[in-house]
Amino acid sequence: MYRARSLALALVGAVALSACGATIEVTTERADPIRSVDDPTIALPPVDDPTIADPTPTSTPVPPSGDVDSQAINFGPNKPPRAYDEFLLAVMTDLELWWAQAYPAIYGEVFTPLEGDVYAAYPGRPDDIPGCGTPRTTYDDVQQYVAFYCGVGDFMVYDDGDDGLLAGLARDYGAATIGTVLAHEFAHAIQLRIGALDQALPTIVTEQQADCFAGAWTGRAARGEAATVRFSDGDVRAGLIAMTKVSDPVGTDQFVEGGHGSGFDRVGAFQVGFNQGPARCSQLLDDPLPLLPSQPGNSDTGNAAFGYGDNDLIGFLPEDLNRYWDEELDISGLDPLTVVVISSIDAVSCDDLSGDLTTGAALCASTSEVYFNEPAALELYRTLGDFAVGYVLGTAWSEAVQTALDSDLDGEQRALLNDCLTGGWVQTVTPVDGVLPQPRLVERDSVRISAGDLDEAIQTVLRLGDASVDDDVIGNAFEKIDAFRTGVIDGTDGCLTQL
Repeated sequence: MYRARSLALALVGAVALSACGATIEVTTERADPIRSVDDPTIALPPVDDPTIADPTPTSTPVPPSGDVDSQAINFGPNKPPRAYDEFLLAVMTDLELWWAQAYPAIYGEVFTPLEGDVYAAYPGRPDDIPGCGTPRTTYDDVQQYVAFYCGVGDFMVYDDGDDGLLAGLARDYGAATIGTVLAHEFAHAIQLRIGALDQALPTIVTEQQADCFAGAWTGRAARGEAATVRFSDGDVRAGLIAMTKVSDPVGTDQFVEGGHGSGFDRVGAFQVGFNQGPARCSQLLDDPLPLLPSQPGNSDTGNAAFGYGDNDLIGFLPEDLNRYWDEELDISGLDPLTVVVISSIDAVSCDDLSGDLTTGAALCASTSEVYFNEPAALELYRTLGDFAVGYVLGTAWSEAVQTALDSDLDGEQRALLNDCLTGGWVQTVTPVDGVLPQPRLVERDSVRISAGDLDEAIQTVLRLGDASVDDDVIGNAFEKIDAFRTGVIDGTDGCLTQL
């Protein structure tokens, strides 16, 4: 987020890993090659971070029943054992079983299993993996692409190296991240069978559908419907993390060849599949989901200064929030809010405090003040980026909106509407082709955000949401992301229908 006049205030939080470059084509030879480009400037905390709810995903392989055949993975002659090997076998077994049932129901044809193998690639493995447009596939090839499906030979390959991306994701967030990646790759095999990979569709369209199918399978595992694996709430969170970790670099036009979409878009497609199932995903080639407005070329990776001056983060954000809600809602009960900076929660004196100050900000409605927990907000800023601060401030203003509108929502539903209203504000500061969709009436410097800021919002919610779908306090990460995306896509009016 930044003010247009200040060149030093570009806020674009780069996701840690990027998808493939524009020179790689998605064809029937190789679908969805994912390049790994580490960017240490921003990353989600690992699951052992004590500030994160539900720190230990518990994806569990379930012994198959007598009528379920185990789908083998070609581990090669000298593979080092991994803690997640048995889990991946369970994943592949259920993916085959699921598609054997879902494919005929959706497409009216018998499903043909993979003709080729699923190969684990690692250093020291002989070049016994078939090539995809080349004579053989080497470990160096796989390490570059992380995971891919190849239509020539109908096989899949994933990086099983100890220093590879997938092993790192499994260590930091749980093996469910790899399960999500394999479900995504398997979706490309489905696309080959329906002829989608030969239709010259934009890469983003086939990738969106594959993300949706991966979400649909994750939902199956989370609901206890999978034959060989069970997912916990932590595993679902891990699947969402996997989507943010393989999104396009900030500034990429998602419609170029090889474009996969921002983390915001990829998580959205995943959630549609999770909630609505594979039949809904099957419609996305003809009727794609809405995408974040493209901002090609905006690849800044700096943060707005954490400070309180006019051109500092906690200077221009409250100003814009006050201006937006004053113009958006013509109601007498909504007064401009003032930020009160505190260094300790013990310093707060308010009889009607709304929100959790431990996350960074909370509203005192009786005094029209937002208490700003500087140490907590600064930690979010340093860990996730400056729009993490923008998000928690936005929700405090959203709480003031609900108070002014006499909202009778409480608990989780009230918190989720705050997420949605924050997304409605964000929609107005997200440029479309360089132009703000709803400029402020007052002639002042414009506040703008980028795709990277929205990804930072997703990362913030992944960190702050309830541990379990059953907690019902502020909403778990899945629910909060869904509410926020509703606001960003449908605007404030789409949120106010909930009142």
